[in-house]
Amino acid sequence: MTQSAVVLAGGGVAGIAWEIGVLRGLQDAEPEACRRILGEHTLLIGTSAGSAVAAQLASGATLESLFDSQVAEESAELFVHIDLAEFGALMADALAGSTSPEEARQRLGAIARDAETVSVATRRAIIAARLPSHTWPDRPLLITAVDTATGELRVFDRDSGVDLVDAVAASCAVPGVWPTVEIDGRSYMDGGMRTIANADLAAGSDQILILVPGPESSPAGPTIAVAELDALAPARIHTVFADAESIAAFGPNPLDPDVRRASALAGRELGRRLAPEIARFWP
Repeated sequence: MTQSAVVLAGGGVAGIAWEIGVLRGLQDAEPEACRRILGEHTLLIGTSAGSAVAAQLASGATLESLFDSQVAEESAELFVHIDLAEFGALMADALAGSTSPEEARQRLGAIARDAETVSVATRRAIIAARLPSHTWPDRPLLITAVDTATGELRVFDRDSGVDLVDAVAASCAVPGVWPTVEIDGRSYMDGGMRTIANADLAAGSDQILILVPGPESSPAGPTIAVAELDALAPARIHTVFADAESIAAFGPNPLDPDVRRASALAGRELGRRLAPEIARFWP
């Protein structure tokens, strides 16, 4: 059997809404292709916002219901401010003078552990409300997080002995914004502190669809490093990045729950437009 994977990258509550929107648009235009892509044997890999989407999809919830929840006025999400320029500067400071990516992530981990945030219980309740099921599914699902002390990546699955809500909460624990999550006596933060998508975890798959709620590149370079994609060879890869309309919908604060509706609608429109080429890619 051909091994296939869908990689869902980070991007805040705007990213959650957008990724669901893209898939809903794909379903609108190419329902059979969407069914194949999200089939029960497809590996789902989620990082940060993508971990919530991956867990939602793996639960068996319909795209219709997931999309409706994103465009609804009411939600359990909590407003929190993030200045993307300041956050980027924080990342740059951590990298400056570091001898390795792990050391840089250790510095970010120290910031994450020391930050004043909402309580762990409050944040856990928000994550729990996102998930239609709190039980690990039988289908393949990987969720990423980073150890704040070592800077090492940890990948959670149904055999990890870790509560699904805790795994998603750890993957979504943006340093300095949300509380770290303690699992097995270790403190974890956002899996996106390694890479925005951790797409290299899909190595060994034959065809891989990657959704990234962000531009293809920035002044700092490609959003997904060339080396990360090279690690997937000889797989066929199709990556969907946010277009200009989607990025405008995200606004200056992708953690603001008020951007969910606009982000979901922009994603749906993009998904409809790209559906024919995605369907051709995924035979």
